[in-house]
Amino acid sequence: MINEKLVDALAKILEGLNNNSSIEDVYKSLSIKNIFDQQTLGIAFSLIHDKILRNKRLKNSDKDPNSNRFRVLDNDEREIIGLDNYNHILYLQNVGLLDLIDFEMILEQIILLPKNNITKEDINFIIMLSLVDFEVDILPGSRVLLFSSDKIN
Repeated sequence: MINEKLVDALAKILEGLNNNSSIEDVYKSLSIKNIFDQQTLGIAFSLIHDKILRNKRLKNSDKDPNSNRFRVLDNDEREIIGLDNYNHILYLQNVGLLDLIDFEMILEQIILLPKNNITKEDINFIIMLSLVDFEVDILPGSRVLLFSSDKIN
Protein backbone atom coordinates (compact mmCIF):
# COMPACT_ATOMS: atom_id res chain seq x y z
CA MET A 1 0.00 0.00 0.00
CA ILE A 2 2.80 2.41 0.85
CA ASN A 3 4.48 1.58 -2.47
CA GLU A 4 1.37 2.56 -4.41
CA LYS A 5 0.99 5.82 -2.45
CA LEU A 6 4.65 6.63 -2.96
CA VAL A 7 4.56 5.99 -6.71
CA ASP A 8 1.36 8.08 -6.94
CA ALA A 9 3.09 10.88 -5.00
CA LEU A 10 6.10 10.67 -7.30
CA ALA A 11 3.87 10.87 -10.35
CA LYS A 12 1.94 13.88 -8.98
CA ILE A 13 5.17 15.70 -8.13
CA LEU A 14 6.64 15.08 -11.57
CA GLU A 15 3.38 16.03 -13.23
CA GLY A 16 3.47 19.36 -11.39
CA LEU A 17 7.12 19.90 -12.33
CA ASN A 18 6.34 19.12 -15.97
CA ASN A 19 3.63 21.81 -15.85
CA ASN A 20 6.40 24.32 -15.08
CA SER A 21 5.49 24.65 -11.40
CA SER A 22 8.33 25.14 -8.95
CA ILE A 23 9.15 22.43 -6.42
CA GLU A 24 7.89 24.72 -3.66
CA ASP A 25 4.56 25.26 -5.44
CA VAL A 26 4.12 21.52 -5.99
CA TYR A 27 4.92 20.81 -2.34
CA LYS A 28 2.47 23.47 -1.11
CA SER A 29 -0.25 22.23 -3.43
CA LEU A 30 0.10 18.61 -2.30
CA SER A 31 0.40 19.61 1.36
CA ILE A 32 -2.74 21.74 1.27
CA LYS A 33 -4.78 19.03 -0.43
CA ASN A 34 -3.68 16.48 2.21
CA ILE A 35 -3.61 13.73 -0.41
CA PHE A 36 -0.36 12.34 0.99
CA ASP A 37 1.09 12.38 4.49
CA GLN A 38 4.28 14.36 5.18
CA GLN A 39 6.46 11.25 5.41
CA THR A 40 5.36 10.02 1.98
CA LEU A 41 5.95 13.47 0.47
CA GLY A 42 9.39 13.68 2.08
CA ILE A 43 10.42 10.31 0.74
CA ALA A 44 9.03 11.12 -2.72
CA PHE A 45 10.83 14.47 -2.95
CA SER A 46 14.04 12.87 -1.72
CA LEU A 47 13.88 10.10 -4.32
CA ILE A 48 13.15 12.61 -7.09
CA HIS A 49 16.03 14.78 -5.96
CA ASP A 50 18.40 11.80 -5.97
CA LYS A 51 17.19 10.69 -9.42
CA ILE A 52 17.54 14.20 -10.89
CA LEU A 53 21.08 14.55 -9.52
CA ARG A 54 22.03 11.07 -10.73
CA ASN A 55 20.66 11.83 -14.23
CA LYS A 56 22.54 15.14 -14.34
CA ARG A 57 25.76 13.36 -13.40
CA LEU A 58 25.19 10.80 -16.17
CA LYS A 59 24.45 13.49 -18.77
CA ASN A 60 27.48 15.54 -17.73
CA SER A 61 29.76 12.53 -17.98
CA ASP A 62 28.34 11.52 -21.40
CA LYS A 63 27.65 7.99 -20.17
CA ASP A 64 24.00 8.05 -21.18
CA PRO A 65 23.78 6.92 -24.83
CA ASN A 66 20.09 6.01 -24.42
CA SER A 67 18.85 9.44 -23.44
CA ASN A 68 17.18 10.11 -26.81
CA ARG A 69 15.84 6.61 -27.45
CA PHE A 70 12.31 5.31 -26.92
CA ARG A 71 11.09 1.74 -26.46
CA VAL A 72 7.84 0.45 -27.91
CA LEU A 73 6.42 -2.89 -26.82
CA ASP A 74 5.41 -5.54 -29.29
CA ASN A 75 1.98 -7.19 -29.11
CA ASP A 76 3.16 -10.16 -27.02
CA GLU A 77 4.75 -7.88 -24.42
CA ARG A 78 1.64 -5.70 -24.27
CA GLU A 79 -0.51 -8.78 -23.82
CA ILE A 80 1.65 -10.03 -20.94
CA ILE A 81 1.68 -6.65 -19.17
CA GLY A 82 -1.92 -5.70 -19.86
CA LEU A 83 -3.24 -2.48 -21.35
CA ASP A 84 -3.89 -0.70 -18.02
CA ASN A 85 -0.43 -1.56 -16.69
CA TYR A 86 1.17 -0.52 -19.99
CA ASN A 87 -0.62 2.84 -19.88
CA HIS A 88 0.51 3.30 -16.26
CA ILE A 89 4.15 2.64 -17.21
CA LEU A 90 3.92 5.00 -20.21
CA TYR A 91 2.43 7.72 -18.00
CA LEU A 92 5.30 7.38 -15.53
CA GLN A 93 7.78 7.47 -18.38
CA ASN A 94 6.14 10.60 -19.84
CA VAL A 95 6.30 12.50 -16.53
CA GLY A 96 9.99 11.60 -16.25
CA LEU A 97 9.98 9.06 -13.45
CA LEU A 98 11.27 6.30 -15.72
CA ASP A 99 13.95 6.38 -18.37
CA LEU A 100 14.73 3.77 -21.03
CA ILE A 101 16.98 1.75 -18.74
CA ASP A 102 14.31 1.71 -15.99
CA PHE A 103 11.69 0.75 -18.58
CA GLU A 104 13.78 -2.20 -19.78
CA MET A 105 14.46 -3.35 -16.21
CA ILE A 106 10.76 -3.18 -15.34
CA LEU A 107 9.85 -5.09 -18.47
CA GLU A 108 12.37 -7.84 -17.64
CA GLN A 109 10.99 -8.15 -14.11
CA ILE A 110 7.37 -8.19 -15.24
CA ILE A 111 8.02 -10.96 -17.76
CA LEU A 112 9.34 -13.09 -14.87
CA LEU A 113 6.03 -12.74 -12.98
CA PRO A 114 3.23 -15.27 -13.53
CA LYS A 115 1.10 -14.30 -16.53
CA ASN A 116 -2.43 -12.93 -15.96
CA ASN A 117 -1.60 -12.11 -12.34
CA ILE A 118 0.29 -8.86 -12.86
CA THR A 119 -1.21 -6.06 -10.79
CA LYS A 120 -0.52 -2.36 -10.56
CA GLU A 121 0.88 -3.01 -7.08
CA ASP A 122 3.47 -5.42 -8.57
CA ILE A 123 4.50 -2.80 -11.11
CA ASN A 124 4.70 -0.08 -8.45
CA PHE A 125 6.96 -2.30 -6.34
CA ILE A 126 9.26 -2.87 -9.31
CA ILE A 127 9.24 0.88 -10.01
CA MET A 128 10.25 1.55 -6.40
CA LEU A 129 13.19 -0.81 -6.86
CA SER A 130 14.17 0.99 -10.05
CA LEU A 131 14.51 4.27 -8.15
CA VAL A 132 17.24 2.82 -5.97
CA ASP A 133 20.05 1.89 -8.35
CA PHE A 134 22.93 0.36 -6.42
CA GLU A 135 25.16 0.07 -9.50
CA VAL A 136 25.80 3.82 -9.63
CA ASP A 137 27.44 5.98 -7.02
CA ILE A 138 25.06 6.74 -4.19
CA LEU A 139 24.97 10.45 -3.51
CA PRO A 140 25.99 11.65 -0.03
CA GLY A 141 22.96 12.32 2.15
CA SER A 142 20.72 10.10 0.06
CA ARG A 143 17.78 8.38 1.76
CA VAL A 144 19.21 5.11 0.46
CA LEU A 145 21.95 5.41 3.09
CA LEU A 146 19.56 6.06 5.97
CA PHE A 147 18.38 3.41 8.39
CA SER A 148 15.12 3.37 10.32
CA SER A 149 17.06 4.16 13.50
CA ASP A 150 18.68 7.30 12.01
CA LYS A 151 17.40 10.69 13.11
CA ILE A 152 17.10 13.57 10.68
CA ASN A 153 17.24 17.16 11.92
